Amino acid sequence: MRKRAMTINAILLNLDEILFDTAPLHLAAIHAAMEGTGVPLRWSMPELREVASTVGWTRVLDVALPQEEKNEKGGKRSRAIDLNAAHHRHFHDALATRKPEANPRGVQLIKDALDAGCKLGVISDLPAPSAAALLEQLFGNDVNSKFTLVASRHDAGHRHHDGMHALALRTMGVHADETVLIDTSLPNLLAARKSGLRTVHFKMPGILSWKSLPAMASRAS
Repeated sequence: MRKRAMTINAILLNLDEILFDTAPLHLAAIHAAMEGTGVPLRWSMPELREVASTVGWTRVLDVALPQEEKNEKGGKRSRAIDLNAAHHRHFHDALATRKPEANPRGVQLIKDALDAGCKLGVISDLPAPSAAALLEQLFGNDVNSKFTLVASRHDAGHRHHDGMHALALRTMGVHADETVLIDTSLPNLLAARKSGLRTVHFKMPGILSWKSLPAMASRAS
């Protein structure tokens, strides 16, 4: 007996990699944030993407500090918070002069999903001003007509996944089992599955299309 394909009535997606090729801008911002720290950081692009997949784009510099700083009570976390804040500040400043390329597969997915009557929402690892700037760059005044929800995981804090997913479902008026989260970060994907959402782990340069989405989506845990 053929398994019935899942019905997708809502898609939540992150912006990094999925809708925009932000990795080069992140890498430059990270190097700028690390200047003067005395910590050598020479990540390649694949290494940066691997780190972001492991901890999320919000906290990539958590893993950049020397191991010995773990012994300083609260020191490493406090310094990591400052470095991550500097990273996002440099990233946002760079958006004024250096626009990331849009991922054509992500743009087409949005068009096809909207044509099919699917609701769309953004849960971004970027601070809200950076996420808003990117969306405005691509969609102009149509952002609110295309996306039912635009939220920042960075601003909400990484410990509030469950509340953010509940807010997204409530705002969009959909159930978890008919919603797919597309993300590059394993912690974000795991939290979504625990909240009952289906998930797609996207890796550059990955296949991403409305037609293939039901087969790609992993079941909630």
